[in-house]
Amino acid sequence: MSEDRFKLDAIDKQRASIERAKQQAQEQKHDPSTGRLMALTNLPWLIALLGFLWWKYH
Repeated sequence: MSEDRFKLDAIDKQRASIERAKQQAQEQKHDPSTGRLMALTNLPWLIALLGFLWWKYH
């Protein structure tokens, strides 16, 4: 087991896993639901801003 970490095969396995992770990240970027999810994370800030403006100027 400890001898495996000194072989070049381990480096190739790590590079392959990094490439797979990069490909998965690219696939997730093109998912249309991601944009909607990011918009929902900004929703509480928008509600707070509208509430503050209503309280300030009403």
